[in-house]
Amino acid sequence: MSRRIARPYAVALLEVTAREGVPSLRQLERQLATVAELFREEPELVRVFEVPSVPPATKRRLVDTLAEALQLRPEAHRLLIALAHHVRLRFIAEVVETFRGLVDRREGIVRGTIELPVQPTPQQLEVLAGALTRVLGTRVEVEARVRPELLAGFIVRVGSRVFDGSLLAQVRRFASAAAE
Repeated sequence: MSRRIARPYAVALLEVTAREGVPSLRQLERQLATVAELFREEPELVRVFEVPSVPPATKRRLVDTLAEALQLRPEAHRLLIALAHHVRLRFIAEVVETFRGLVDRREGIVRGTIELPVQPTPQQLEVLAGALTRVLGTRVEVEARVRPELLAGFIVRVGSRVFDGSLLAQVRRFASAAAE
């Protein structure tokens, strides 16, 4: 449900700002992600915008104060005003995620995750992203997640594709081959 609500806002924001180029779109994405993180850390702040007893003028001043304090671009400020007006600020994180996906598609980027038993170095992530880019034929950016229970190996998820090179998967393949 929340994705259905977030998508029109993200699409409208992209349409309004697309002519400014990818660096501006990424800046806008980062600013909105900061707002989403603030609302995640301060859930009572979101409630202020949802309580009918708080006058609309007060809500508007609060949005203006947030925009000024965070030095938001005018487009981000207007988006927050629209979300507040329609009592949808609780969906800001989904709007940011959808907007990021739209900008990624525009740039030809696919995002993925890699699960490892230890934190990889930036160089290791770069090498892995390069290998995935060559295999998949599109630019891949990966985010690392540490899962100590893997013990060894890795699991890569890119879209609906999963590359499981974990120790557990290798043991299962070995056991299956030995059983045959």
